[in-house]
Amino acid sequence: MSLPPRQHMSGADAYREALRLDGLGKYAEAQKLCQKILKAAPKHADVHHLAGVVYFHAGKYDDAIRHLKDALKYKPDFAEAVGNLAKAYYRKAKWRELIALLTPLPETADSLTEIGYAHEQLGDQAEAEKAYRKAVARDPSAAAAHSNLGAILTRRGDVEAAAAHLEIALAAAAPPSTALLNLAMVHDVAGRAEQALEIYGRIIAATPDHALARFQRAMTLLSMGRFPEGWKEYLWRFRRPGTHTLHEAFAMPFWNGEPLAGRKLVVWTEQGPGDEILLASMIADVLARGADLTLVASPRLVPLFRRSFPAARVESSDPLRQVGAQDLQVSFSHLGAVLRRSFDDFPRERAFLKADETQRAELRAAYQEGDPARKLIGIAWHSANPTAEAQKSVTLQAWAPILKTPGVTFVSLQYGDHVADARAAEAAFGCKIVTDRSIDSLRDIDGFAAQVAAMDRVVSVSNTAVHVAGGLGVPTSVLVPKAFGKIWYWFQERTDSPWYPSLTLHRQTHAGDWTGAIAEAACTLSGGFA
Repeated sequence: MSLPPRQHMSGADAYREALRLDGLGKYAEAQKLCQKILKAAPKHADVHHLAGVVYFHAGKYDDAIRHLKDALKYKPDFAEAVGNLAKAYYRKAKWRELIALLTPLPETADSLTEIGYAHEQLGDQAEAEKAYRKAVARDPSAAAAHSNLGAILTRRGDVEAAAAHLEIALAAAAPPSTALLNLAMVHDVAGRAEQALEIYGRIIAATPDHALARFQRAMTLLSMGRFPEGWKEYLWRFRRPGTHTLHEAFAMPFWNGEPLAGRKLVVWTEQGPGDEILLASMIADVLARGADLTLVASPRLVPLFRRSFPAARVESSDPLRQVGAQDLQVSFSHLGAVLRRSFDDFPRERAFLKADETQRAELRAAYQEGDPARKLIGIAWHSANPTAEAQKSVTLQAWAPILKTPGVTFVSLQYGDHVADARAAEAAFGCKIVTDRSIDSLRDIDGFAAQVAAMDRVVSVSNTAVHVAGGLGVPTSVLVPKAFGKIWYWFQERTDSPWYPSLTLHRQTHAGDWTGAIAEAACTLSGGFA
């Protein structure tokens, strides 16, 4: 029996018709019917819930949240509305609201896992771990909680405990790709690269377009020096969820190594500033091949790159302006596939960046305070890496062997507000640490390059300061973490950097223990400044 014309429907018939339209994907019509019912019955919890579901399916999450909250206002024990509101909060990344919604409810493994994930997104690893542990205590087969807990333990460097949780997740879950991916990363962090590659291969065999597995596999291959395979997989980084690049901004074909003499090539960035500097070490190779080069760089790096690569036209990626007619394009990442196919392809030059010489000389004179023989040591101890901040950073209190080096002035190259750290270290170790507030490395990388160039040596954790120092050819000691937080381009077990010949790498021997790496850096520092 057909339903009556919509304008004459009863509320119940209109509700059923809205439900049917939602199932057919006719969301605009379903929304109109819901609004019609609510006009007559504005406190009808079930209709608010249906409206919320319809808006959610249409991708209008703010409207969905509004109606789902109204459903709960008029029917506080509406469990289905709670579940759908949680999904809407998730889609809008409203993590605090999600925690506030779920915390007062009876605890289940699923709700605790959602709470834990929300805490992770807010950067509170301790609360996330607590929630996941409660989830697996409540349900020992809770696969998602075990998998997420394994990921947290991996980042901490507790790889064996992480592996145990991930094995449980794998036994309990179907499909197991997330837990498998986390387990592969455990093996990678633990230095078991071949085992990691085997698991990445299993994921890719089952899901060939698994972009994250392919990208993680690329970084493992590159860290091993398996460049042709690694660069090929590295391009999957463009297909990861939430990745925004200039990959589709230009219509011309990509450069794959063909002759460049007399041809117009646009090279564009798709990296953060540190990686962008690292990969810019290949720009000289491109220019040497005779390309008519336009370089599209991050705004902060444009002044430094214009001075460093005067033969190229350097434009800002934000805003992206017309770059004129070009023959070919290539991203910074694509360059590696052509120009760095083995360790023999890395040049031996010490520097490729050029700082403002006048500013460099002025800063050096100011820091030396009238003593031109005074040695200046730039230091940076903190990384704000969103996933590995704790693993890559070292408190200044642990730097005693370095900061007790006599006869030198230390200069903070640390971005962010860490003045209190420097003052506490000065008091503890009797050293002098200059903090120059006129230099803002987060906004003015060109000025920061002049500051770094004024140093006799740099000692730093793996952050942007290292890339600037390496690009300038300043002798630099880099503190490299053992487990999570190590980066593919420092490769495996090397103490030198093919990217930056002026760098010396001091690696942790045990995850979380910086004692040996700091002692090595202090010894290098006391050995001289050549």
